[in-house]
Amino acid sequence: MPTDGVPGIVIVLIAGGEPVWSGAFGLADVATRRPMTADALFRVESISKPVTAWGAMRLAESGRLDLDSPIRDCLKRWHPPEDAEPITPRALLGHTAGIGLGDYTARYSPDAPVPELPEHIAQDFALIGAPGARFAYSDTGYTLLELVIEDCTGEDFGALMASEVLAPLGMERASFDWTGATMPMGHDLRGRPVAPYVYPGRASGGLHATAADLARFASAGMTGADQEVISTEGLATLHQKVVETGGLYGVAAEGYGLGHFTETLSDGRAAVWHGGQGYGWMSHMHLVPETGDGIVILANSQRAWPLFAAILRDWSESLGVAPVGMARVLWAERAARVAIALGLVVAVFGLWNAYRGARRRPLIRGVAGGVGAALILWPLWAASQDYLFVFSILPGLWPWLGAASAGAGAGLAAMALGPE
Repeated sequence: MPTDGVPGIVIVLIAGGEPVWSGAFGLADVATRRPMTADALFRVESISKPVTAWGAMRLAESGRLDLDSPIRDCLKRWHPPEDAEPITPRALLGHTAGIGLGDYTARYSPDAPVPELPEHIAQDFALIGAPGARFAYSDTGYTLLELVIEDCTGEDFGALMASEVLAPLGMERASFDWTGATMPMGHDLRGRPVAPYVYPGRASGGLHATAADLARFASAGMTGADQEVISTEGLATLHQKVVETGGLYGVAAEGYGLGHFTETLSDGRAAVWHGGQGYGWMSHMHLVPETGDGIVILANSQRAWPLFAAILRDWSESLGVAPVGMARVLWAERAARVAIALGLVVAVFGLWNAYRGARRRPLIRGVAGGVGAALILWPLWAASQDYLFVFSILPGLWPWLGAASAGAGAGLAAMALGPE
């Protein structure tokens, strides 16, 4: 936690289908030194998606939502363009609708006016591929699913989820609606405090819950769990892989089901999981339905990915399996340390080469100058950005990586400009 600047974290371990241990570490608020507590209420961000998937399956099994009918059949307040005609709720649940990620920076103060759901979707909707063609993770797709659910049932999404999923599963403090309850202070990638906020949509990342709430949800997803929200067949459908992930997502997961990432552990058991990253908050839930093993991790910081990866690596070891896919985030740290060392070597080599005035061909000078400029400029550009993927996976190392890159660039620039 100190290495990566993560102020607070809560963990719950699940074994035999039941929570068996919980722990709270660090601070809920750095400014006031308020300690973190196990019952703290968090923004769980994209863990909202598997909970939403349970709600959709509940509605499907009770005849209030057809997962395989075009969403046009229900929509009343907004309609997608004609080339989105084949999109179904099932495609939205599995991120195969061909819809772009969406504007994840669309955040509003709980006291400020928030755009109506149809208005927000109209601004955010963009097709980036043919529906059904491939996996494309989409917050907008789940926001659209929220609109579909509301228009199909005639009920408010938050109230419907509370009565159909959250309350029956005993998720006592969980809510898709802003309640004004006291929460830990979130912290962004630079460690700055983050004020409370809400999204225009709730299905994608609007759930607030405690670690105990999510542990109850995870326990309900185990094989043979005593729950009556969805059928055994419905649960198996949610956990069944429907598409390969690929790309960066493919590093951590083999596929995606309906609201759940999927992977096969090294001993052949199936595991499902979901994480969440929002402005100032991070979350993770991993479960092995067959044996009832699981873990829930919540942090009030956007710098927690390496910490989560280290915890998941050790949790995997406790289960007797190779590290789960999300633990591969630690590979980036190893690669970054190698790159930092290499950058220092290049910096020393370039400066020494320039100092001794070695003869260099014009082509070598040109290449060294161009590469050197790029190595100097990219850290400056990165430092001006609000968010880059590298910030999340290397919160403590990326400044060192940037400095090593700039040093290497300076060495190459000296080679290019130094006299022979």
